[in-house]
Amino acid sequence: MISTLDVPGLLADSPAPQVSDRYKFVSTQNIVERLEGFGWHPREAFYKRTRKTSPLHARHCIRFHNETMFGNDQIRPEIAVWNSHDGKSSLEMVSAIFRMICSNGLVIKEHDFEEFRIPHRGYKAGDKYIKHAIDQLTDQASFAEKLSETWSEKIVPTWAKQQYYKDAIKIRFPDYLSGEQWIFDVTKREADKRPDLWTTFNRCQEHIISGGFMVTHSAGKKPRMARELTNIDRISDINRSLWSLTSNYAANYAMN
Repeated sequence: MISTLDVPGLLADSPAPQVSDRYKFVSTQNIVERLEGFGWHPREAFYKRTRKTSPLHARHCIRFHNETMFGNDQIRPEIAVWNSHDGKSSLEMVSAIFRMICSNGLVIKEHDFEEFRIPHRGYKAGDKYIKHAIDQLTDQASFAEKLSETWSEKIVPTWAKQQYYKDAIKIRFPDYLSGEQWIFDVTKREADKRPDLWTTFNRCQEHIISGGFMVTHSAGKKPRMARELTNIDRISDINRSLWSLTSNYAANYAMN
């Protein structure tokens, strides 16, 4: 159960005062009620804290789960919804998965997957559109579940794992030169010691987001410690890029 403390934007019934007359307000509360009507209920919510935007209008994210979709023993399909009321972004609905073993919230990014955006220029989020989006996202989440099972069967060779770590770090630090890649082999749970691609992906994602490793940049800067990420947009972008990277490895690198 989420509350307006998690997402003050649920209380908003109008946009921020600085938006133009062309801006069309899209109520987050209305989207929540529509999703609940299709069996999707809020599991987690958070918003982007900034000094320049009121919490009532700031960009926020709500993740929904459906009790009829259990997934496998590792993941559960979800739908993630982003919205804001400050005129800076569209409402967005995407497929997501929840990794139960470590509470990782991942966002799916596949070339064949559709993302549903509702610009604040004309409210097209009627019942038919919402139902179409939910149907598509549900199918995509189910496919992602099967994909995770496929990745779990692919054992990552040491050379490929080291290159994967480098490519993953470059997603967050594009000018990365060298760093403490070894920390990506450090596990917090027994289940994360497996050498398969799915486990490698999740272990890497957790370290990339939480930080705690040294990075040396190609621009000649002094090595610095990677901090934990808290920006919801940055975390979402990295999650999607990591998913795409892993999908590319699964398709193009020989693994058992």
